[in-house]
Amino acid sequence: MASPVSGSKRRLRPEQFTKGLNPRQLEAVEHGEGPLLVLAGAGSGKTKVLTSRIGYLIASGVVTPDRVLAITFTNKAAREMKVRLGASLGSVAHDMWVSTFHSACVRMLRPYADRVGLTRQFTILSEDDCKRLLRDICDDLNIDVKQIPVGGAKVAISSAKNGLIDPRQLSIESSDDRSNAHARIYREYQQRMVASDCVDFDDLLVHAVRLLTEHADVREHYQARFSQVLVDEYQDTNRAQSVIVEQLAAEHLNLCCVGDGDQSIYGFRAADVGNILNFSRTFPTATTVVLEQNFRSTGTILDAANAVISRNLTRADKRLWTRAGEGNLIALRAADDAADEASWLADEVATLVGEGVRPGEIAVLCRAKTLARPIEAEVVRRGIPCRTVGGTSFFERKEIKDLIAYLRLAANPQDELSFRRCVNVPRRAIGDASIKKIRAFAQTNALPLGDTLARREEIDDLPKLAREGLDQFTRLLDEVRLAAGAGGALGAIDAVTADGEFVRQLLDAAVDDEERRYRQESVDQLRSIAGDHATVESLLDMAGLITEADDSGDDQSRVSLMTIHAAKGLEFGAVFVVGMEEGVFPDRRCMEEGELEEERRLAYVAITRAKRRLYLSHARRRHSFDRVVENDRSRFLDEIPEELIHFLDVPTETTTEVLGRFAAMRSTLGV
Repeated sequence: MASPVSGSKRRLRPEQFTKGLNPRQLEAVEHGEGPLLVLAGAGSGKTKVLTSRIGYLIASGVVTPDRVLAITFTNKAAREMKVRLGASLGSVAHDMWVSTFHSACVRMLRPYADRVGLTRQFTILSEDDCKRLLRDICDDLNIDVKQIPVGGAKVAISSAKNGLIDPRQLSIESSDDRSNAHARIYREYQQRMVASDCVDFDDLLVHAVRLLTEHADVREHYQARFSQVLVDEYQDTNRAQSVIVEQLAAEHLNLCCVGDGDQSIYGFRAADVGNILNFSRTFPTATTVVLEQNFRSTGTILDAANAVISRNLTRADKRLWTRAGEGNLIALRAADDAADEASWLADEVATLVGEGVRPGEIAVLCRAKTLARPIEAEVVRRGIPCRTVGGTSFFERKEIKDLIAYLRLAANPQDELSFRRCVNVPRRAIGDASIKKIRAFAQTNALPLGDTLARREEIDDLPKLAREGLDQFTRLLDEVRLAAGAGGALGAIDAVTADGEFVRQLLDAAVDDEERRYRQESVDQLRSIAGDHATVESLLDMAGLITEADDSGDDQSRVSLMTIHAAKGLEFGAVFVVGMEEGVFPDRRCMEEGELEEERRLAYVAITRAKRRLYLSHARRRHSFDRVVENDRSRFLDEIPEELIHFLDVPTETTTEVLGRFAAMRSTLGV
């Protein structure tokens, strides 16, 4: 048994972490040694159980904080868990690893990067960088991106990596022209990643798997380092992530996985619901605790969610319940078309706000982003403050990506993508033609980018102005590296902007004063963020690990418009789920590919985001690719018992229906 908590200014007692728990939650928190699976239904307090269990283990002397590894799926969730643990445990919470899978993998990889063919300065590429690289590869391989879209290639490669399938295996399994092309692109993509000392998000997992499975000393180090491993949202893990978890816990088996198979909605990202459904097969000695009491929603909302999800055959049996009362019936609106749907929704939102509901307590959820556009336009037209989650994030802004590219190249001289992004920002007369000559010299001499720049005098036919610009650029990179050593990330950024030319050209390119102010504020904000990071590497890791899910923070001043995927993990007082039509939700392609059960899980997630009021709508007609399509209402609506629904006004008949009815009348009357 570990010694009592040291370093904490407060005396921790186990009973502090068991107060207010229901019997099932208490069972999970007090579980002893060995694997534990907590099947936590929506709104059942899983985060409380997870943090309480960590506190209980530490207060009981079972484990010291520095030997705890807690893994979540978003940076936002990790921050929230750290805050909760800090409030209950005090300063010792800082000793724990509480992070996302990808952040944990970065921390494991840096000290052992050479074991997987990287240096400790490896760069994490953004999604946009990856697609730029893939476009270059398609061009070099003479692959038509109209026939083999870059986005599809990225999805195929990502899926292969998450399933631990290497380029050779993907090539063997390829069965048609498209999959053959994806295999060729994948092989070249990985070769260029290694040459540039770069990784993408999926590589972080793949390299971590290699470390743990191929290097016994590394595996044993981390197994000894973490005597308690806890994983949130286990239903969202893919093959690579499940292997990492299994390897870390293989010796001591002190593993606690929390999740809900009914909320597994990321199959398109290679998440495998089988990881949670087959947990007891993987860990035969596992204890399973089911959390069914919901603390979020009304009884009516839960009855609807239970009715829908019970139609799935591949699931663990559970039924949500609450002591909160039945609440309001679910409002169901059948709209004429998208415009009618948007107008009705805006009316309802205005009414809710008028009744005192805060805009931030209202969310509009849809299966696809395109469904939100007419709604956003109508809500804005009414003067209701709203935000569309999933827009351009801070680290995707051009000026920020340009500055980050300087820092990445200073840290990793082989990062060709960063070189191409910032070499002519601000303008230095180094155009595409000059860059092609630099790349050709590198390929001819089999040189990495850093060595190529060092031998730039040997590059033939490089224009004088371009050569001078390249000299200026390399001197600046040296200054950035020196500044980074002396002043950390903030010093490096200030070195880039020191002569004022970067900011001057940035502001000159703005279309108006508002955009100028916006761009200047972006640079100032990055400086502020950099001030919190002692090293460039720390800032780059943070920037590289930001995901779209981290843009779903609380904002009580505006109505949220978002996809259902983006809403997972969130809750709102009033929720509108729009576009509930066959072919839209459930999505036609998903039905054709046999993914109806995941679509139903998505409906379950949407319904259970609502605390008190739930509105569902479908449109009889909707524009799709410049034509009007008439859809039946979603089967998910028919799966909700009628006694739970308040049916709103019925839409007017379509012109076709009216003409058809009159034709039938004329025929009956013999007219």
